[in-house]
Amino acid sequence: MGTGDVAGKAYVCGSVGGFATCATLVCAFLVPYSTRAGEETTSEPELLIAVDRAGDAVERRTDPTLQLLFEPEAHRLVDLLQVTVGSWQPDDARKDLFSGAYAEKAAFLRLDLIVSGLMNPPGTLGPSAFNPFRYGPHPIFGFIEIDMDDDASTGGELNAPQFRYLGNVARFGGLMLDDDLHDRVALDETAFDDNFSSPPYVERSGEEFHLALFGEQFSRSDIDRSVGDQDDLFEQDEIWTLRGRFFHRAHGYEPFSFAKGGNLPGEYAPICDVRFAHESDAEATTISLVFPMTNVGAALVRNEAVEPNDQDPTNHASVDEALADLVFSADYAAMFPSGLPEEELVDGWAGMDPDDYLEPADWRLTAIFGTSYSKPSGSGVFLVWSDIYPDVVCGDVDGSGEVSLDDHVLIEDFMDEDDSIDGVIVGFAQNFNLYDTNYDGIVNLSDLKTIVMPGDSDEDGDVDLRDFAQLQLCFGPDRPAEPHCEAMDFNDDDQIDLDDVSDLGKKLTGPQNE
Repeated sequence: MGTGDVAGKAYVCGSVGGFATCATLVCAFLVPYSTRAGEETTSEPELLIAVDRAGDAVERRTDPTLQLLFEPEAHRLVDLLQVTVGSWQPDDARKDLFSGAYAEKAAFLRLDLIVSGLMNPPGTLGPSAFNPFRYGPHPIFGFIEIDMDDDASTGGELNAPQFRYLGNVARFGGLMLDDDLHDRVALDETAFDDNFSSPPYVERSGEEFHLALFGEQFSRSDIDRSVGDQDDLFEQDEIWTLRGRFFHRAHGYEPFSFAKGGNLPGEYAPICDVRFAHESDAEATTISLVFPMTNVGAALVRNEAVEPNDQDPTNHASVDEALADLVFSADYAAMFPSGLPEEELVDGWAGMDPDDYLEPADWRLTAIFGTSYSKPSGSGVFLVWSDIYPDVVCGDVDGSGEVSLDDHVLIEDFMDEDDSIDGVIVGFAQNFNLYDTNYDGIVNLSDLKTIVMPGDSDEDGDVDLRDFAQLQLCFGPDRPAEPHCEAMDFNDDDQIDLDDVSDLGKKLTGPQNE
């Protein structure tokens, strides 16, 4: 089983013969920031396994002025546990895409999303057809974005970046630790100015494909209730397979693509199968996508001869075909440039070989999930986000990976420079602010008190000899429950030992200047 760097890499694991559940995780490690595959591996096939902290779901409303009705006691927050992506070979693609095994360079990809508890397929959100709870009270909405070429300059979302990871990660009180995307995070609502050329470039996420979980992607007649009582409620231990347009190539490519057969010119959004499977023993729901990696896989599904790539997702559709269209489109744009700045999203595919980007362990993931309000809004579609991947450290406003004195200074500087009344965020929660770490709509001293700087036991914004004195009181195998001792447990092993003494020594800043 391969491993990766804990701070900056995801884990690459060996074949498990089937999909993982939260009860039997293949690599149960927290990977807080990046989802790049590990560089060392000792087994094949390689899998990209992104593990998220259990129990970290938080309510992040997005409606203007907090006027929409939301009932958290009735509608469970989405708590992401794990995403696994790998090269997959079904036993019989005609009969069942989801029975098979991971295999190196197989004809399909498999993506498994595991969330805590019973989560329902999503209903519709449009104001004129608002029915988010059609299939149960706990629907899941959101996106997994996949960067297949490890290039943040190619791919992205032009029309609605406010619904994606980069458009919402600041709502969770920190910045991601990723050099490629760090400066593209929306720090507040002004990032969504419909101007591709203006910073922070939130439209440039680097994604090639995304999995979109929204009820508009399928209809009731598209549901195969293979396990369950055949009604319209997805319940415990049921298994449903939904057929619809869930797996989309990045919309930022559409103006320059030669793909045909979609609802819009350049769209590549083929029909595919997504399975919802609840397991009461594991107390989790697994949402699975199996999709052809190449046209060989597409031919196996239809029991037909393999078709050449023709840029048409309505016949034999595959990741390889979609990427080949990007290469063609980029080569064309190099000869006949459009002059549009958005063309930068496709330019990097010129001269590339799509086969070099069909290894899931080399892909990068970002994800965001949430649930619905109880009533629609006449001013648009709004969601209550609750979990993201990669995670951020609350209070880490400089994206260093931890809370430090630098973060305190940045928040204090913002409060000194902010001209608004008492730090109130105008238009919260549609508008937001990175420095509002407790997400109450006000940037003030309470935001400093909600974040814990390792070693700052007295919460005065520095790590000095007074904190060292507190560490001595906490020292021992059984860490006292006092709050000041929590700040001294640098490795979260519930004891204060010599490792923590060493870590505190590295954090000493001395007292702040008055």
